[in-house]
Amino acid sequence: MKHDKAKKVLIKPKLILGFGFFAMYFANQSVPILAIPFYQMTLGVDPFLLGIALTIPMFISTFFGPWVGHLSDNYQSKYGRRRPFIFIAAWISALLFGLIWMVSPDWSEAIQLGYFTLFSILFYFAVMFLSVPMTCLSYEMTNDHHERTEVMGFTSYFIKLGSFFYQWLFPLAQLAIFSSIFIGIKYVGWGVGIFIIGLLGCLPALFSKEKVHDHNALVVAPSLLKSLKTLRNNKPLWILLALTILQLCGGAFTASIDYYLLVYYMHDGDVAQGSIWKGILSSAYAIFGLLSIPLISKLSANYGKVNTLRFIYWLTACGGVLKWFIFTPDTGWLIVIDAIFCTAVWTTMTMLIPSMLADLCDEDELVHNKRREGLFVSVHTWIVNISMALAVLISGLSLNIIGFDAMKHSAQTSESIMYMRLILSVGTVLFSLLPLLLLRYYHIDADKSRATRQKLDERFEQNQSKKIQQEQSI
Repeated sequence: MKHDKAKKVLIKPKLILGFGFFAMYFANQSVPILAIPFYQMTLGVDPFLLGIALTIPMFISTFFGPWVGHLSDNYQSKYGRRRPFIFIAAWISALLFGLIWMVSPDWSEAIQLGYFTLFSILFYFAVMFLSVPMTCLSYEMTNDHHERTEVMGFTSYFIKLGSFFYQWLFPLAQLAIFSSIFIGIKYVGWGVGIFIIGLLGCLPALFSKEKVHDHNALVVAPSLLKSLKTLRNNKPLWILLALTILQLCGGAFTASIDYYLLVYYMHDGDVAQGSIWKGILSSAYAIFGLLSIPLISKLSANYGKVNTLRFIYWLTACGGVLKWFIFTPDTGWLIVIDAIFCTAVWTTMTMLIPSMLADLCDEDELVHNKRREGLFVSVHTWIVNISMALAVLISGLSLNIIGFDAMKHSAQTSESIMYMRLILSVGTVLFSLLPLLLLRYYHIDADKSRATRQKLDERFEQNQSKKIQQEQSI
């Protein structure tokens, strides 16, 4: 058996994986996107309590993330390690997503929150079995340092396509064809669940091919706890995880405030109008995000992944300064300037960081003689979910602290609006500059990755030769 050398990945497997990432994006992002305008702005649920209700499911599902990754790494079946989990999880997630929006407006706030929390916990637990194996498939597609960025860039197109549409889900639920927002949210919820999360999410399970690592069978699988302990001294991994926390917790917290400024500062408390402009802004982010993918790929190939990250963080910091002037009344279409400066950093979270993590899987295999993409993906997913959960929780707590009250509509105090503007602008600058300090200590580049890959290939060939000799001697 000849070992797979680095080569270009064909369009068909990338396309199938792209559809899976589109579904995975909706699964991970659609709950808070619909819950904030529906549960909070429409039903009037307290923002901090909703933040807790959004946070609890993320924390609980995240706790099982490393176990899911460990299970996926070591599971053996005739259908592969990853695909069975993806297929089953896609349809269970679809069912649970639709059930989340079956809440009644006549229920008390406590029952509404309890119902939302219960089905969200079940939903996020199912999504963990979808997202971890799906991401592992993307890591395993190629051995090449730069081709990994190309693969992640291709899946990022689908993620950006998802970000173009997902902010329009609530405006879609408000269309006149539905008798009320409570009917509209049910149709939208089940539509997303069945046709996007379920149907598109199961495609990689049906049509993707998994790479087989023969040497895995020769290594006894350690326990999950022992596997996690081996990551304690992996300095590059901790740097990438810290970058993820800074962006998806700090950056996402500051970015979440733009919705409130759009509604309560720029459009006098008009939720419908504010949600439309939020959709416009998100679409602009998606469009410029799509345009940023080939640029990031080009910069990464010419100047390296770390230098590309540095450039993008500086660009985002400049965008943070501009937010102070952009998020004001009568800005109109000039709001798209925000997307020009601040979208690339979100692309790096789905493109460069995963590509760099895939490089670390090679470094890890060199030390432990076992492919452990599932462990790396699950730990990264763990950090992603915790960061997003904390961002939601901190956002809800901050809104209460600064005196925001959804029931006041346009009558928010000038102090609360001022604090919102400071969080959005200054916070963006801060969480763009801090990562630059961490990148000074990250030293894995293309040359080191190629050297590692060469050592792995040589070891594989040696193992194959020994195996052939043993078979001949028998």
